[in-house]
Amino acid sequence: MPRSHVLPMAALLLGLTPASRAAAADEPVLVEFHFTPVPNAQIAIWLEDAKGEYVQSVMVTQAVGKYGIGNRPGIWNFLSSWRAPYGPRVSVLPVWAHRRGKTYPKIILHDEDPGDLDSLGFHENTSSDEPYFCRPLSPSEHETISVDTMTCPSPKVFNSDKGQFDPNGDISWYPPRNDILTYDPALDAEEIQTYAELNDLDAITAATPPGDQATFVTVLVRPEAMAEAPLTAYLEISVEADENAAYSFDRDNDHYVDPDLSAYGVEYLGQPSVVYAVPFDPYTKGFRGTSEYAGYADWDGATGTLHPPDATISVADGSGADRLQVMTKNGETFRWGVYSHGGPGEGGTTSSGSDSDSGSDSDSGGVTGAGSTTGDDPGDGWGSCAQVQALAPVEDVVLVSESFDRVQVSFRLPPPADPTIALKEVQVFSIASSANLTEELLGAAHQSTFAAGELHAAAGLVTVEVGELWADYTYQFGVRYEDACTNRSPLVTAQITTEAQKFQTVDTFCFLATAAWGAPWAAQVAALRAFRDDYLKTTPTGVDLIRFYYAHSPPLARVIAREPLLRGLARVVLQPVADAALLATAGG
Repeated sequence: MPRSHVLPMAALLLGLTPASRAAAADEPVLVEFHFTPVPNAQIAIWLEDAKGEYVQSVMVTQAVGKYGIGNRPGIWNFLSSWRAPYGPRVSVLPVWAHRRGKTYPKIILHDEDPGDLDSLGFHENTSSDEPYFCRPLSPSEHETISVDTMTCPSPKVFNSDKGQFDPNGDISWYPPRNDILTYDPALDAEEIQTYAELNDLDAITAATPPGDQATFVTVLVRPEAMAEAPLTAYLEISVEADENAAYSFDRDNDHYVDPDLSAYGVEYLGQPSVVYAVPFDPYTKGFRGTSEYAGYADWDGATGTLHPPDATISVADGSGADRLQVMTKNGETFRWGVYSHGGPGEGGTTSSGSDSDSGSDSDSGGVTGAGSTTGDDPGDGWGSCAQVQALAPVEDVVLVSESFDRVQVSFRLPPPADPTIALKEVQVFSIASSANLTEELLGAAHQSTFAAGELHAAAGLVTVEVGELWADYTYQFGVRYEDACTNRSPLVTAQITTEAQKFQTVDTFCFLATAAWGAPWAAQVAALRAFRDDYLKTTPTGVDLIRFYYAHSPPLARVIAREPLLRGLARVVLQPVADAALLATAGG
């Protein structure tokens, strides 16, 4: 049976004498966090002091910390989908967000036409190049594309409305996205240039754990964060569409369905996020863990309230409180575990290898993602960090395009300077840009993390695969690794251009058809586009027709797009043409 290993607060303070605690007061303490999440989870880890005050964030997954899914434009309960750009997920991690106590300007659509504010598709006049998100998926596409291949349809040419600050001054508990590198003054609001500056989570943002694997997060807890020890380590976890009998939601009645694009978007509402808590004294070397969850959040993220456990939350099959799996390590069985290496009086020492990531900001924790176990320790099996390491960079980085959206990254890891300190993980960053990837740009780059146990080396050569890329883009890659004591190697970079995608491409030139059906990815628009490319472009007469169409249709399209009656009439007129185009191109 799983056992809880949470000790009373007072007992935690007995490990150090006043003299040894004073001696440790100026040193950071290395703390490890162990858990096994289910796949596709959003996670935040943070610390609070003995008074229940927030003191430091340790980690937040990059969908929240980098891509701003908690504060993006559109209706909060949009029928959206994996990597869609609209619909703020205010219920993703509300306990963590509110306890941080930091607010940001609320992001709303830059498209100020009232008729467009509830739409997934009518934002062409305020949409610029999109570096990460892609168009919404239909339910059938979500099952095949999102789950099986994690591939975005229509890469390269999908544009999005990046939003603007709410002119009414409304706030959000989540930061805006941090990955926008370019600003188009003709399409974007000026404030998108400040999103990255407002987003203060660079130092703690980490790749989403792969799921169903033991995960190991480390942090150097700063002395000022331990002023009111003991501390409590919290983990909040959410999973979209995690429904049960108490939290059952309907696609059409509980979500907002875009009437003009009703076939697109999938459900995401479900059980609220669940929180685990473990009290511990960072100055006292040892492990604390629990198998019981502390409570759950509001289902809609309305407040930061932590509701006590009850029968409405599932506890099995990877759902609800079982989003953290029961795991056993070094004789301890738990769901949420904390191991402190302790202060000098405990014989524990810390590494300063990641100290450069720890600034004065309360969320600068020098965090990393999933990893392996620490080095050998004959005492308790959890390992020790007795030396500060200067890690050598990886060597011989080679990039090979495997498909339009996947790249193979190969490199050599140098021999460890200290064999007693284990490799924790390799971090691979990627960003669509012609500019070299630097440490300063890592906040905007996508991060993929590979735990030491996942790495497969042949003759010293390590190979990993990075997916979820755009087709026919130039990408900058960066590779570094980290050991169990938070020491990091320098970033080593390389460049590659992905292959062109040979299917599902769209553009924005089918003006009237796009206006009629609401979005450039509609089946009728795709059929007309294919007819243009396969037939009209192959003849001089067809090319002249295309030029005439491009010259004269945009003004009419803008009028049609904003009038439901005119859109309906346009569909009636264009549907026979689209049907004929579909038949003509069906064999292509």
